[in-house]
Amino acid sequence: MDKLLTVTVDGEVLKFPFVWLRDNCLCEQCFHPTAKSRVYWSDLHLKIKPKEITEGKDSIQVTWEDGHKSNFEYNWLKIRNFTPESQRKYDEVIYKPTKITWHGEEFNDICSKHDYNQIVKTDEALYNWLYKLSVYGVAIVKNTPNSENAIDAIIDRVAFIKRSHYGVKFVVQHISNTNNLAYLSNNLQMHTDLPYYEYGPGINILHCFVQTVSKGGENLLVDGHYIAKYIKKNHPEEYKLLTEVDIEWNDMGTEDGREFFKLYRAPIITLDKYGEVQRINFSVPQRSSHFLTPIENIEPWYRAYSLFLQLCHKFAGKFKSEQGDILVFDNIRLIHSRNGYVDNENNVRKLIGAYIDWDEIYCKLRCLTMKLGYNKGFN
Repeated sequence: MDKLLTVTVDGEVLKFPFVWLRDNCLCEQCFHPTAKSRVYWSDLHLKIKPKEITEGKDSIQVTWEDGHKSNFEYNWLKIRNFTPESQRKYDEVIYKPTKITWHGEEFNDICSKHDYNQIVKTDEALYNWLYKLSVYGVAIVKNTPNSENAIDAIIDRVAFIKRSHYGVKFVVQHISNTNNLAYLSNNLQMHTDLPYYEYGPGINILHCFVQTVSKGGENLLVDGHYIAKYIKKNHPEEYKLLTEVDIEWNDMGTEDGREFFKLYRAPIITLDKYGEVQRINFSVPQRSSHFLTPIENIEPWYRAYSLFLQLCHKFAGKFKSEQGDILVFDNIRLIHSRNGYVDNENNVRKLIGAYIDWDEIYCKLRCLTMKLGYNKGFN
């Protein structure tokens, strides 16, 4: 007998391995209906076979060799079939929306605007904000209340803040005797936040509480995935160095009486097992002087690094937040910087910041996808 169950659903011939079907039996003995979790896993025989197969109107029943019975609805099987097309659809609708890379010249087109009150009040607005953020890596929330705690309400709509050693939230404003270069009013170099964290914060949220009225203070944002694709295509040797040579990222100091000494090692461009860009790590101030690579790699790596930095500026989009704007962007994809500005008693700039993990963003997106019926048949 074949190792596969063949069934026709809505005119489409689908095939499922017997071992997979037995492993995913949905009876109460095998699967808890409210915890939605497998509760029983027998010592499965990899060559398990059905004793009898009974096809009904809406489902198919399999009686196994040991007498155990499993019932599978056709719709349940259909959305779990093993065709590449079905698996791609599941990835896009449920797993993670496909990212779309962009050049800085496209920034005004891809950076969507969203209303604060609508996000707080409606699931549709919340979904739209998070979906656009996941696809393009950046979005702006407008009409934010004039409160230092305003970001709490939209974060609560998603999940919860990711805390760092700089606190639950952080304030970005000019401080002369600072432990972080972001808290100065001069030019802030291209960087990703906290690259010295092994599990770096996924989303950066910056509420423009007070904006400088002087020249300067603009944000520059560049899509690190766009840069990576460009270098891979046009500079393969540099791409190899930027994806293979580990850099030690660090941060040392004291915050609220607590000492910190953070270290993490990863290339500037981190790839996943499929060779796709997983994370961008970049920060001139947080790049350690310890370089744990063969000496012959040093000069070629610096050439590749210089190319990456040049492209950051070449491909960046620029804009200046208005008071009440919340800039939200993917911290492990986008590299950002800020132009310098004049800081004095009559001209200040103050941002209220926080982080959220991508795990929580994607979790909320999936829940909303199901709740709003955007799942297109997936359950």
